[in-house]
This record gives sequence, structure tokens and C-alpha cells, in this order.
Amino acid sequence: MTLLKVRNLLLLLALLLAAGLAATVALRYRPSLKIAEVVKALPEGVDLALQDIDYTHTEGGVARWRLVAKQAAHRTEERLTTVSDLRLTFFDVAGGEQGTLRARNGQVNADFSVVVVEGEVEIVSRSGYTLRTDRLTYHQADRTIRTDTPVHLMSADLELDGVGLDFDLEAQRLRVRSKVHATLQPRR
Repeated sequence: MTLLKVRNLLLLLALLLAAGLAATVALRYRPSLKIAEVVKALPEGVDLALQDIDYTHTEGGVARWRLVAKQAAHRTEERLTTVSDLRLTFFDVAGGEQGTLRARNGQVNADFSVVVVEGEVEIVSRSGYTLRTDRLTYHQADRTIRTDTPVHLMSADLELDGVGLDFDLEAQRLRVRSKVHATLQPRR
């Protein structure tokens, strides 16, 4: 092969490499205007926005609760994360599932020790009880659920309405504070 043909081949190869590099840069280029549009789309004061969240809180290698939510928005200054369309699953000390809470909206503090939920709140326990209310608060420190709003509790043989609730997850003890009305169906 002559020197001229080798040079032409090398020139052609260099041009192909340059074209490939230019195509790669063009495909991966994101104008800063598009990035600015995304940042502007975040709600005011939101530092981080995520979708399809799945967070499991563990203690000593054992799952204590799991949060699954459609959306989450974190505000660093307020040290607060808001979530929507959430499901919170509780686990006992051995990691066994105790029950599941569902709600439209919620707020979680910075260290995930307090969760406040509202909007069509429903808790379904492993033992077959269903609790419905409008708003409640979960405290990780003492593993309790509390609310001051009306509650409706039902199972196969019990239907109970009242106002205010304290539920100790460890002791599996529930107390309805006032205006209690219950109907007990004898077991068949």
C-alpha cells in the first residue's frame, strides 16, 4: 500500500471517530435552560422531590417499618418531608408484619421518628382489625399511634366508633378516649 493510501485511510478513520464523538456529545447534551425549567417546576421551598419512594427503617438489622409513597418532597430548612399516596407497614421486634397504614398525605420529620398522616387514613392489622380515621400520628420512640379525630374500628365481631385514640404497637393495647359506641357480635 502506498503512503498516500495509508494517509487517506488514517484521515478517514479520524473523521469517523470525530463524527462519532460529535454524535455522542450531541445526544447527551442537556441545555442549561432545560435544567433551569426542572428546578423552577419544584414547589416553592422544596429542595428535593422524588417519586415512587420505598424506604425501610431498621433497628439492629431488623425492619421496624417500611414507607412506600407515590411522591415525596423534602424541605431542608423545615427538616420535613411530605409524602402523598402512602403505605406504611409496621413490623414487630422479630421483623414480622404487624399491620399496614394507608393515607392520602403525610409528613415525616428529619430523623423519621414522627410520621403524621391524613386523608382517608386506614390501618389494617395482621389480626383482622381495620381502623379508619382522618388524621393520626405515629411516634417511633414509643411505637405509638395517636389521634384526636373520630375513629371507626371494625373486625369480624366488633364495630366501634369514638373520638381520640392511643394505640401501643408493642403491647398491642388500644384505647379510644371518648364518645365510645360499640356493637359486639357474638362469635358463631
